[in-house]
Amino acid sequence: MHASIAPAGVLVDERRTLYRLAGEIFVPGVQLSDKLVDHPAVRYELGRALAGHDDLTAETLFEAARIDVRDAAGVDVVSDPQATRKLTTPLRIIAPPGARPQVLTEADGARFATALALVAEAVRLFRRLAPEMSDDLLSHLDLFAVLKAETSGGVVSASTRYMPGLVLIDEPATAIEIVEALVHECSHLKFFDFAVTREFLDGVRSEEADHFVNSWSKADWPLEQTFAAWHAYTALAQFFRVCDSQELSQVSLLPKAQDRAAEIGRWLVAHEAGLRSDARWLLHALLDDVSPGRADEMPSFVNGATLPDVCLVNGHFQLAPGLRLAQAASGRMVVARAGRPPDIFWLDADSSWAIAQFDDESATIEAAAMVAVAVEEWSASEGAVIRRLNVALGSLENASLVRARGRIIPFEKDPMT
Repeated sequence: MHASIAPAGVLVDERRTLYRLAGEIFVPGVQLSDKLVDHPAVRYELGRALAGHDDLTAETLFEAARIDVRDAAGVDVVSDPQATRKLTTPLRIIAPPGARPQVLTEADGARFATALALVAEAVRLFRRLAPEMSDDLLSHLDLFAVLKAETSGGVVSASTRYMPGLVLIDEPATAIEIVEALVHECSHLKFFDFAVTREFLDGVRSEEADHFVNSWSKADWPLEQTFAAWHAYTALAQFFRVCDSQELSQVSLLPKAQDRAAEIGRWLVAHEAGLRSDARWLLHALLDDVSPGRADEMPSFVNGATLPDVCLVNGHFQLAPGLRLAQAASGRMVVARAGRPPDIFWLDADSSWAIAQFDDESATIEAAAMVAVAVEEWSASEGAVIRRLNVALGSLENASLVRARGRIIPFEKDPMT
């Protein structure tokens, strides 16, 4: 179901494209490798810049990434003796009231070595029990930290969207505890990558939506947190079906996951107005309400823009000033429009193609010429091209990414007429 929206490799590449674009805007001239742009602390700093903070420097980024790690079966586990200081922000966010979590590191000697070996055992166990799920979810994990049990304040596992790619767990006793934490938290990391690259949340509507109050703890969750919880419980329920005869801890959520996912899912279906097309599709697909395989085929507009009511392919167009563009390997394009903070737009395939036709913001393109090129490159009829470009150019104009000039005619019956 995840891959029907975007395979893990595509999703990670698109996320990197977004953060690299942020790097080009705020620290021009700095080359961000995959390893650097994946680092949770680097993404935190770039996220702050995208949110309007203007204190980002290249030195800040490189310093943020300086956290020593040890490998555990392909997972980077924090080993840096200064990790508690370097991870102050996420530790503060996930800490229960009164707790001051500390990271278990190489300075703790044999205790750290035991935890590191257990993490490696858990990763291998996860890959053996659920090879497809582990490949999918672990693609979004970039840093793993173990908390000292006496300082964690009861945290079992945690992640935060403010430092995406990082998972923290309490000092574990068994490998299956770690596997459960990986399924739970990496589902959140996957959701975050979906949310920043795909059509998942409507910011205004999701903030105004009713809150969900669960039956087991009476916790009050806004829509975004509710969807994230449903997504994680759904993954946990699926993993529970394949975890064989593993002896689970007394606090394991696995036996409860299916019932909780069903309860949350029913609420989400009744409150899906705050969700965008990809989130709605995933919700219904995982609830078996639609057939798999992206059968919705709904047009994907620029950030949810609606169909134009005029035919735009008779005019000519110019890029709006102050745009920064970056294209992912998938062909999709992310656009930043100048502002403090900048506006970010992910474009669908047709809109990405259309905006890529402009050499620079001073260039003007006749829509008729664009149609002629698209007929050849898309191997489609002129009528189909006109319909698709009308939607693409209309959504780009609605988002103020291009400016229409010249003769714009109203629709009558068909864009061909």
